[in-house]
Amino acid sequence: MTYAGSEDFVDASGERTCGKLSTERSTYISTDRFRMNTDGLTTEITRGSGERARTEQLWVSAPFEIIGRGRDPSGCGWSKWLRWRDPDGRQHEHAVSDAALHGDVRALAADLASRGLVIARGARNHLADYLAEVSVDERVTTVTRSGWHTLGDSRLFVLPHGAIGQPHDETVILSGAISTGYAESGTLQGWRESVGALAHGHNRLILAIATALAGPLLELAGSEGGGINLYGQSSKGKTTALRAAASVWGRGSADPGFIRSWRATANAQEGAAALVTDTLLCLDEIGVADGRDAAAAIYQLASGVGKGRSSRDGSLRPAVTWRVLTLSTGEIPMAAKVTEDKQRRVYAGQSVRLLDIPADAGQGFGVFDHAGADGNAARLAEAVKSAAQANFGTAGPAFVREMIRVGLDEVARRVAKIVSDFLTAHVDPAADGQVRRAAGRLGLIAAAGELGTEFGILPWDRGESECASARALQDWLATRGGTEPAEVREAIAQVRRFFEAYGDSRFELIGDADARPILNRVGWRRGYGEERLWLVLPEAWKSEVCAGLDPVATARILSDRGMLKPAGSSKFQRSERTPVSKDPIRVYVVTPAIFGGDEDA
Repeated sequence: MTYAGSEDFVDASGERTCGKLSTERSTYISTDRFRMNTDGLTTEITRGSGERARTEQLWVSAPFEIIGRGRDPSGCGWSKWLRWRDPDGRQHEHAVSDAALHGDVRALAADLASRGLVIARGARNHLADYLAEVSVDERVTTVTRSGWHTLGDSRLFVLPHGAIGQPHDETVILSGAISTGYAESGTLQGWRESVGALAHGHNRLILAIATALAGPLLELAGSEGGGINLYGQSSKGKTTALRAAASVWGRGSADPGFIRSWRATANAQEGAAALVTDTLLCLDEIGVADGRDAAAAIYQLASGVGKGRSSRDGSLRPAVTWRVLTLSTGEIPMAAKVTEDKQRRVYAGQSVRLLDIPADAGQGFGVFDHAGADGNAARLAEAVKSAAQANFGTAGPAFVREMIRVGLDEVARRVAKIVSDFLTAHVDPAADGQVRRAAGRLGLIAAAGELGTEFGILPWDRGESECASARALQDWLATRGGTEPAEVREAIAQVRRFFEAYGDSRFELIGDADARPILNRVGWRRGYGEERLWLVLPEAWKSEVCAGLDPVATARILSDRGMLKPAGSSKFQRSERTPVSKDPIRVYVVTPAIFGGDEDA
């Protein structure tokens, strides 16, 4: 972190007596009761009483600086930011909240000691007294998530190691950013010539890297979160694409690195998303997640709002918020993972939030479109892996700096045009709104890639990113099964599954006197072949055939496709004669078309 510095007056002991923060030397602050210098923090105490009273110097802790008075942009969460070096010489920065000074002093001291600040056991109360009494003029604005923030009239982009566009008269720090994975190594040119060049010509790698750059565009475009799940068999190069994308913001690896595992609690996913706001959340191998957790996480990550939680006094704490694109990998589609829990089905909202796209580019080389310069796809994958761990963390910040240089309003205008042109070129005007939402996200990814090329960050040809997004849209639609609403396809699929499983066993055959009684009967069947019909009792239709669905809407969908014989334009139950009554009763009449492959209206 770079701090705004000016001239300090420092005495021979290293004490700061006045002035602002200096980046060149330690600046220590003493008070009437405490003295801080290179030997540490000390205070005078009196031992004994009366004539035997004597004054002694008590050593409290190793030396540390107070580099600023912190608070959040709304003026809450006041704290003092400390900086020190541990016994190995590593520098630490940590905020001690004002609230903590009025709590358990032992917990406060233990927290600092765990970070390498040496503290005398018997002097913990004196440490808290010093922190409460010491005064510092410098101000630090603390934020709990990365990405875009407004400070006064300025728009800045906060990362753990600094803020891009930060005003000269204010320091902004991302708190709680110990394990974010953000890091830098090498140069932007080195990244361009390694990761960027290796991705050239491979549409899945281009898609992954452009997704990594699209995070900073979300707010400007007014877009919601969401993401892509690259799925396919092992050894297809899914993790290679993930590594390339991760290298835009940090090390292209996991532990340590910018890649996280799907195996995490909902709370952990919240924290991870907040700390990568406006950048990229890389999640490897959706198969290791529990189906129930994965289903909840897909909605949660896209919504951008964490769970509501109560404070100790019962009041609601501010919810954690974020805005992020997710790049996921897995051997199975997201939809298959969610339905592993037999009690669950995939909802339309999930399918358009995390788009299932095959990792295989279809050219016989897995995620690659060709086998590379030497004709060996395995060697190409290894080259991408090595490059992502040698040159990383430069492309993303460079992209943000170019956005600020060009002007955020101008960037927003360009993005809107690219997305609009993408939708016009690649989406049928009659396509369902869900398809347009998914296409809009892929259009935003295309815009990020095209701007990255224009800014000189990506060494690709103009139009490559758009082609990669268009190919992804085409493959997603093929996986999805068409452009009509997902709810329509889900409703047809559920009813079809019911009749595939129970078309004979739970329907009594009309006119067969020798037929054995049907247990758990839901209706009757009559006729054979193309003339067969199933008569479903109304309550069974609602509670079993359409369990979890809107029964009337489902009947309308089937009727429009000839899978249900209606009684009229708005009536879907017919009066039919059955063995249980002399008079006709109301039933739903399903036709053999339910087994047909064509679900379009």
